[in-house]
Amino acid sequence: MFGKRSDGTKVKGLDGTTRALPLFASSRAGSTNYCMLDIEAAPLDDFIEKKKALGVKYSYMDITIAVLVRLFKKYPKLNRFAIAGQIWQRNRIELSMVIKKSFRPDSEETSLSSRFSGNETIEEVKKLIDIDIKAAVETQNAMDTERDSLARLPLWLLKIAMWGLKVGDRYGMLSKKFLKGSPFHASFWVTNLKSISLQAIYHHLFDFGNCGFFLALGKEGYEAKVNPKTGNIESTKIIQMGIALDGRTIDGLYFSHVLKSGKRLLADPALLERPLREDEIKAV
Repeated sequence: MFGKRSDGTKVKGLDGTTRALPLFASSRAGSTNYCMLDIEAAPLDDFIEKKKALGVKYSYMDITIAVLVRLFKKYPKLNRFAIAGQIWQRNRIELSMVIKKSFRPDSEETSLSSRFSGNETIEEVKKLIDIDIKAAVETQNAMDTERDSLARLPLWLLKIAMWGLKVGDRYGMLSKKFLKGSPFHASFWVTNLKSISLQAIYHHLFDFGNCGFFLALGKEGYEAKVNPKTGNIESTKIIQMGIALDGRTIDGLYFSHVLKSGKRLLADPALLERPLREDEIKAV
């Protein structure tokens, strides 16, 4: 509280521009950079089919989350957030996701939070996510109960309650229990639009909380591309990923290395079957 947070450590030794950015641009939503990635599906499909033949089922989302977990460990600056005019290094790698309990239009939804060390293999990532999804679908978590209780308040009282949460968040006064259950406090947020047959979008970031990275996975499509080996134009299966990133926490060069590394993993998902080595982690 007042200069300390349970979910992060204040970053020291920043250059003048980086240090001042959260003061020049105090809104996370207003500081968002957007990026749309076109990923060739063939390497992912090959990996999924090979694993299926061995009795292991992976989806595009499983691979995507495993890649993000790996990147947030390999590139620690990616796991930073800006709040209250300061930049903080997050203490853990945490995924947030909203899931529907069924595919009915009026289905109840719930939030999911999963924590990772960053050294997990894709098998370990999938196991953790499957356990958390099962628990989220079968139970009513405390955050959902509190959310529904707030929704029943009169509007004037709800505004006061939200103001109190924002002030508490700004000054590090929210409890560890609240931060653990809050979907707005996480390393990255993902949404699987492919599961409901929608294209990828640029999803905004939230000014409440501190999540500075959002990825929306869209349904696959086909594009005409030149085959570099034959020179012929071919129909290529493409997966789109829309990324929103808080531009105050890392610079463009650093993010370019993140993207290149992510694309290498998506081009060869088998790399995710081994743990990340310590010598692969970039110094902050």
